[in-house]
Formats: sequence, structure tokens, C-alpha cells
Amino acid sequence: MVFISQHSVQQELTSDRQWQIYKQLELVPDAITHPYDHVPLFLFGLDVAWRSLIQLLVAELVDVELQTEYLERCWQLDMLQHRPSSQKTLQRLWKLMS
Repeated sequence: MVFISQHSVQQELTSDRQWQIYKQLELVPDAITHPYDHVPLFLFGLDVAWRSLIQLLVAELVDVELQTEYLERCWQLDMLQHRPSSQKTLQRLWKLMS
């Protein structure tokens, strides 16, 4: 529990500092308050769900990119080793993908 509360306090400090820097850079008047100061309670659950969804999608994207890079490396290596004819090209690609 202590870790969670310390993390949220640290996150609030970082968020407040970022808001102050943004206000200075964009010349936002002091009358404008931090947009997340008065977040309704129901939005907290929505925010957590949204962040979780984004994290899952990013993890999936990273996995797909890694698989694609691996397939490309295998394909290049295979092309260098065996100068395939046009008929066998698709067969080799299918073999690499499976």
C-alpha cells in the first residue's frame, strides 16, 4: 500500500511540474487551473481501463514487430543462402511463416 501511495504522490508531483512548464511555454494565464484537478470520480475507472487497454495493445504491437523483424531476417538469410527460383519463393516464405 505504501508503494502505491508513494507512486501516486510522485505522479501528481510530476504532473503538476509538467503543467507548470506547459503554462510557461504556452503563456497560459494563471487563472486557468490544472485540467486534472477536478476529475470526477467515475472517470478514474475509465482512465484505468483506457490505460490498461493501451498497454495491452502496445505490448501486442511490439510482439508483432518483433515477429516481423525475425521473419525478415530469416527471409534475407534464406535468400542469401539459396538463390530460389520464383516458383519456390512462396514455398520458402510459407515455410518460414509456419
